[in-house]
Amino acid sequence: MNRAEAMQTVESLLKKNFKYLYKKEKLNIFELHLSFQMDSKTHELQTSMEFQDAWVDILTFISPTVLKVGCDEYYEVLKTVNYVNWYTKANGRFYVDTYGDLAYSLRIKYDFLDAEPHMAISEIEAAIDYYSDLFIPLLDVCLGKKLFHDAKVFIDEMWGDIE
Repeated sequence: MNRAEAMQTVESLLKKNFKYLYKKEKLNIFELHLSFQMDSKTHELQTSMEFQDAWVDILTFISPTVLKVGCDEYYEVLKTVNYVNWYTKANGRFYVDTYGDLAYSLRIKYDFLDAEPHMAISEIEAAIDYYSDLFIPLLDVCLGKKLFHDAKVFIDEMWGDIE
């Protein structure tokens, strides 16, 4: 599968089997951008998909950027992200990048997309699932409204029995 075929496959799966409503933009020939409305009047969730030669890189993040690197909230967010990753049972991971974006990163190789298209789209949905559960608690920690401990309690109450 080449990247044009991969992009067509992903677009087709998004139309047929994706459980979330989104707004789609084509940024360039091999890049898709999706926007999702979350429970916030000030921020939304965005997903960028960059199709490379053998894989698609998927980055899901809160927009606009809510964190300033080095601010007081930065270390609270890092602790929260590390804790969330402890629960994360998917192929992607949360992290804070050098711009202050709180992001979920995932790479899907085209051989996997070709062999298991429904599992591949489920991995993309998982990124949105995590944010759907955690959008406001993560946003609150980023904005300094809550601390890591508050997010930890919320996460434990929501996901504590999943293990």
